[in-house]
Amino acid sequence: MTSELKPAHVVQAAGGIPYRWIAAGKTKNVDELAEKANKFAEAHVLRNAGKPKRQKHKPPLTEAEIRFRAVITQLEVCMVHRPKYDDWSWPKGKLDEHESSRHAAIREMEEETGVPVALGPSIGEVEYPLNAEGKNAKHTKTNTVYTKHVSYWMAHPLSDEAAQQRRHTVGTIKRAKPSEIDEVKWVTIPNARKMLSHPLDRDILDQFVDRIQEGALMAHELIIVRHGKAVARKRWNGEDADRPIIPRGAAASFALNQELGCFAPQQLASSPWIRCMETLEPYAWHTGLEVTPLPELTEDAFAENPEAAWQCISAIIDDFCLGEDKPSTARHSIQAGVKAVTEFSDRLEHPQDESHPDKNKHSTDAAGAGNGAATTISTDDSSATTDQLGEDNPALDVQKQYSRAIAVCMHRPVIGGVFEHLRSMCASKSLTKQLIAKSPYMPTGNAVALFIVRDTDGPRIIDIQRMAPVVY
Repeated sequence: MTSELKPAHVVQAAGGIPYRWIAAGKTKNVDELAEKANKFAEAHVLRNAGKPKRQKHKPPLTEAEIRFRAVITQLEVCMVHRPKYDDWSWPKGKLDEHESSRHAAIREMEEETGVPVALGPSIGEVEYPLNAEGKNAKHTKTNTVYTKHVSYWMAHPLSDEAAQQRRHTVGTIKRAKPSEIDEVKWVTIPNARKMLSHPLDRDILDQFVDRIQEGALMAHELIIVRHGKAVARKRWNGEDADRPIIPRGAAASFALNQELGCFAPQQLASSPWIRCMETLEPYAWHTGLEVTPLPELTEDAFAENPEAAWQCISAIIDDFCLGEDKPSTARHSIQAGVKAVTEFSDRLEHPQDESHPDKNKHSTDAAGAGNGAATTISTDDSSATTDQLGEDNPALDVQKQYSRAIAVCMHRPVIGGVFEHLRSMCASKSLTKQLIAKSPYMPTGNAVALFIVRDTDGPRIIDIQRMAPVVY
């Protein structure tokens, strides 16, 4: 989990790896991509194992290995070139005053790439001497007391509609000057590793790939929100359901609005009691989304029937988060990759039966068409000049249907009961510990984002991110 509080001598920064699918049937040189994916996957396994082992007779690829290689052939990541350092890196930058790491990450990625994004699972963190910025050294020796701490996230592009919907929650974001970023490239993962200028950036890419193997590309988000600080019961003469949030709670609710915007939830739900509805009101007002009341999540309903509250959340997970696997276009892209990898593997095993298709059979202008000539957007097989990705970009079209996120506001006792069930879904003990087992479970006005994937044994939580509003 990313810590927002660091010593004064640490400069905080944030960024991420924006990724996108290459639309099915739009990939050029599929054989070459399959070969690169095969080599990359083998090298990645060896890097994780620590001890290189060469096998004369390799066993057939498992279904999981084929699927992993397929994703490598069908996915592109976004890199930026910094003329000041003449290097290729991930989009990132320093936190502004009164800004969270998450908001800095989406702001910097959009500033440097021109693409509005929503955050996915966290990738990792790196730290290095501040005066080593731009230098090609993993462990730079220096006497400086200032270090730079960078937090990274996976991030997927938003459609124009989704970006417009959430724009008031995250604020106006302007493009970086050409003197800061003069080129943006979308490349496959194997080529990204070759192009990256710094070892620490390659480490982050390796962690990104580890996330892919966990199923992160198929993850949807359930964001659990605890209502803002409300009027004390002993000072309230009305019904408990009508007890409102106090000014401090309203400030936290307004600030949380910006944190929620980093994930761009498409649906909102809440206990119908006033303090919960008021907590989501700023985000609902800014985005135009409606808040769906869920009576099972009130304190009284939970006290009477705790299981009904869990069944309500379980239904959200099943229907909203896992009701459909990733969008059909993304599935088709993976299927195309599976076909390419399988055929390539077969040709390796049976070279006498090799029958290569025309490598130029499948092609597209993967970067779309633009109106200006400020930035070159390119893939491994094609390039076009544009100052930002256009509506006709097939890869961006895929992202319009991409990750789904829902935010649900509830009360402290209900959160405790829900956490009890969610802990059994966590993929690791460290994740389980993040779902606190003791009251109050989380502070008022805070939230926790759960990234859930479909597993053979049911829903599985692969990442948890706790959010606190930045009130000043």
